[in-house]
Amino acid sequence: MLDFHKILNVTNPLFTNLYNLYTLAFPPAERRNWAGLEYELTYEKRFSAVAVLREEKFVGMLNYWTFDRFSYIEHFAILPPLRNQKIGTEAMEMFKQQTKLPIILEVELPSNTNAIRRIRFYEKLGFSVISHKYAQPPYEDDGFLLPMLIMSNDPHFANSHFELIKEKLYTTVYHYDVEKDEFSING
Repeated sequence: MLDFHKILNVTNPLFTNLYNLYTLAFPPAERRNWAGLEYELTYEKRFSAVAVLREEKFVGMLNYWTFDRFSYIEHFAILPPLRNQKIGTEAMEMFKQQTKLPIILEVELPSNTNAIRRIRFYEKLGFSVISHKYAQPPYEDDGFLLPMLIMSNDPHFANSHFELIKEKLYTTVYHYDVEKDEFSING
């Protein structure tokens, strides 16, 4: 049986486990640095960092945002030695049950085996790739837009509200101003 433990700040003992997996599972262009993650935990009420626990032991992490009309999974990972044991499936099913909102997430383009496997994982959980073109803004101001795919467990909502979703992700999650092509921390 899995449990979600919400991490409220970087002094939580589970934060180190979460951050270590976070940096292992996601390349620098696809994640925040320590200070950026600490900022969101401290100041952003819509952001949640969750340690996934099995029998009170850390097995994974889930970072997500709750907006008025949808939830956005920013990062999700299971410890490498525990992958392919249905822990990720169980955790995602739990999350889907806890949020009654449509769920949005980003995945890499299907250009390698791992990316294809990840897309199939989410498809088995009822997510669909949205046909709109999308690029993830950089986490830091010296980065670049990274082509990605948007997936949702409610493709009708995601397709009909794509511009709203993109605007929320760009301005609030990434602090990115498309008009000025720059960052702000007042998302």
